[in-house]
Amino acid sequence: MSNLHSTAQLVAHSTTKGYQEELQSTNGSLQTIDSNVSVGQDVKAVGTGLQQVLIYGRKDDGTLQPLECLGDRLLVDVVELSASGRITTSTALSSVQVCGYDTVTNQFKTVKVNTDGKLETSHDSNRSTATNIVTSALITASSQIGADIDISTKKSIVIVGSATGNHPIKVLHSTDNTNFYLYSEVSPVSHGAVYHYNLKIDNGLQYYRIMNTNQSNTFTLDFVSL
Repeated sequence: MSNLHSTAQLVAHSTTKGYQEELQSTNGSLQTIDSNVSVGQDVKAVGTGLQQVLIYGRKDDGTLQPLECLGDRLLVDVVELSASGRITTSTALSSVQVCGYDTVTNQFKTVKVNTDGKLETSHDSNRSTATNIVTSALITASSQIGADIDISTKKSIVIVGSATGNHPIKVLHSTDNTNFYLYSEVSPVSHGAVYHYNLKIDNGLQYYRIMNTNQSNTFTLDFVSL
């Protein structure tokens, strides 16, 4: 309403009151029209026929609410998704679309509800790609197999692989990657001409180390974190 000055005077016809009413403008704000306009219709402007346009939005209860401006900017309520995944919203919003940050795809996804209004969840796999520990590596007795494993913020680990000899391995874990403690001794199962290892640790620690026992053996091992 930047073209309305403090001395401007407008006249509108009220369909509910049956007579014309003066609309007062003070510093560009139409004080009386805000409470008088209750219905509207589409208007097509031809050429420069329209010099001033009032824009109203319909609220959930059916009433019209004038849109507000700050300087030359239109004030709107928005839902903001920050880089960290947090959602901030204005309390003026009557409804909010809630999104969650998917760490697998690094994208925001909407939270869905069913027809009963209950939250629907779909758990995408948080499994990492397989990481090789060793491949056909001859490990001497009581020596470490591969490098120490860091699963970072993941909570679980699956260790799989094979060996040419029927000998167990030791799995150690640590909270600080310095002090390691025995978690389990894993014996393989025979499968064909080799021996297979399978171990899953749920909600474990961050760091792991795999040790050979008292016999030399040739290992191929991988792990995935979840």
